[in-house]
Amino acid sequence: MKNLVLSAMLVGAASQLAGCIIVADDTTDPTTGDLDVGWALFSTDLNNNNANVPGSCPGDTVAIHAERAGDTPYTSKVLCADGSGPFLDLPAGTYTVWIEITDNSGVTKFAQSAEQTVTVTAGAVTPVDFSLYSDRAFFAASWNLTRQGAPTTCAAVSADKVSILATEAGGANGFDDDHNQCTAGEGNNIAITTTPVPVGRAYTVVVAALNAQGLSIGDSAPITNRQLTIGNTALDLQTVTIPIR
Repeated sequence: MKNLVLSAMLVGAASQLAGCIIVADDTTDPTTGDLDVGWALFSTDLNNNNANVPGSCPGDTVAIHAERAGDTPYTSKVLCADGSGPFLDLPAGTYTVWIEITDNSGVTKFAQSAEQTVTVTAGAVTPVDFSLYSDRAFFAASWNLTRQGAPTTCAAVSADKVSILATEAGGANGFDDDHNQCTAGEGNNIAITTTPVPVGRAYTVVVAALNAQGLSIGDSAPITNRQLTIGNTALDLQTVTIPIR
């Protein structure tokens, strides 16, 4: 199963300075510019009711990656606890920029931001800010509906939304997300949950089609031992079959 980087709320949020250019006094190479990269980390409270609780650094290093089309990414490492850090002397141009929280060796990755498109201007410092969940992750899925063994559609069975319920192994702590319309993950579409789920644990996931009253009209078979390991990403459950009753 692959992880998708979450691109919905909080992720890759630009600060009020994003897009502004600050003239750098210390840039000696007229063909390069600098980035000033900041990050805000979030978690949830114990009851998962508040999604804006400040998060902490799960690793000591933030790796900042900047990639131009067709080039090998440039990488700069700074301390996570600092909350921001410079990326110096990048050749001027347009980059895809993202950050990863890792251990000092860079082998173990704990969380990853969404990507931003950033223009590096020669002789200037460009601020880039990220917001991400440091210890919470999400699920992504597509689904096919069937009725009496034959393919059907959300519209044909009056399926309004879809619930993705993740329960910790052993039956403790369930995390239910029913924000997605049924059509959001139908066919080749991919739907991503918005309920933050703690990483570092294994889950059993059930995907259910709901009617307009929020009641299940069909449930997938349990999808067992799905492990969330990287904060701020969405674990891809791939295509799930939902038999309609």
